[in-house]
Amino acid sequence: MGITKSSESVDFKGFLSYKLHTNFLSRFSLWHNYFMSEKSLGMKNKEKYLSEGKKIPKCVNKGCDNDVIVRDWKYFSFKHVCSNCKNAEQKGLSPRKGVTSYKKNFCENKDSRLGFQCPVSEDFNFPMNVLHGDHIDGDHENNKSDNLQTLCSICHHIKGHKSGDFNSATKGRDLS
Repeated sequence: MGITKSSESVDFKGFLSYKLHTNFLSRFSLWHNYFMSEKSLGMKNKEKYLSEGKKIPKCVNKGCDNDVIVRDWKYFSFKHVCSNCKNAEQKGLSPRKGVTSYKKNFCENKDSRLGFQCPVSEDFNFPMNVLHGDHIDGDHENNKSDNLQTLCSICHHIKGHKSGDFNSATKGRDLS
């Protein structure tokens, strides 16, 4: 129900909504221009990394030569597989033809290599998303097969917290 003024109906609710919307867009535009004119630390790190001639690590899976997923440029944190291999794994599919996954279907800490034995029974059938790829030395750029192991999420978390390599945001961490 509107107010009539010279036989025209004025919709105050719609008008107010329109004014609020245009005011929001105007303020958002100012905010966006101000904050987005500065490059983020992540973008600066990416540009520096690439300008120094460094390359994004390659997928660890045998037969795959794709770049790995970049988890975070702010702290130079890389995954160990590419998006194609990760997507196939998440969907429960086999790797594409010619590619062999390095990941095992069990936790390699069953031999107590981490100083404690995996608490999960050896005959447990792990879903692949519960098994993590771990960089033994904590260096996410070192994707050599002898630097990788498959750990269950429990062992991976314990190892990461004990060693400190679980937190890629550690101040001063230099992976490059």
